[in-house]
Amino acid sequence: MNIDGKVVIVTGASSGIGLAAAKALTAEGAKVALLARSTEILEQISAELPGSLVVTADMTDFAGVRKAIFQIHKHYGRIDVLINNAGRSYAATIEEIDPVIFDEIFHLNVLGPIIAIQSVLPFMRQQGAGSIVNINSGTAFMVIPAYSVYASSKRALLGFTQTARVELAEDDIIVSEVYPFITATNFGKNRMGSPAGRGPAANYAEGDTPEFVAELIVKAIKEGGDQYFASERMKQMAGK
Repeated sequence: MNIDGKVVIVTGASSGIGLAAAKALTAEGAKVALLARSTEILEQISAELPGSLVVTADMTDFAGVRKAIFQIHKHYGRIDVLINNAGRSYAATIEEIDPVIFDEIFHLNVLGPIIAIQSVLPFMRQQGAGSIVNINSGTAFMVIPAYSVYASSKRALLGFTQTARVELAEDDIIVSEVYPFITATNFGKNRMGSPAGRGPAANYAEGDTPEFVAELIVKAIKEGGDQYFASERMKQMAGK
């Protein structure tokens, strides 16, 4: 898909990969709808991104997500691309898992993207084409002590994404995944559960830059492939 002039929704756009993607897409000529919970931060970002729109929404509030996407379509008159980037990690051993947090993680990491996809489909079908990019995680292919909930949510997202790619192909709606490796963002600091320092990616100060991952997102939209990996090691774990 040619990105220039397209309307792109980026969830989790207030920082990290989402912010980098919004900037990269604007540089490609897209009009970016910035979706996150932090209105003030989004407004500061929007001031530097011509054609952008601030939309405040919590991805665990499904009615709010539907309302936000309707608002975006009303503003621009179309929706061409959805990037499901919002997500959160959770560190807890099997013994420690809190059912309330488990539910929240799955609502944010799995159901949120599904609701967003359901919400954009009528508009994309009406236009005759669209692109959906889900940001996943290499943990979907790994077994990591204390990360069973997070990894399970990402495996679920993998399954839904692959199924959506097949189901929506006949509508010319292309569904892709991007798999970042360790990325220098606040993702680790925002993790729920056990204190920082547990797990293989405890230090998020090192690793790929969000801009590097944003380049993969742009590539996924342009090419429409099924999966894009930030490292060869992760690609091998996925059996590619």
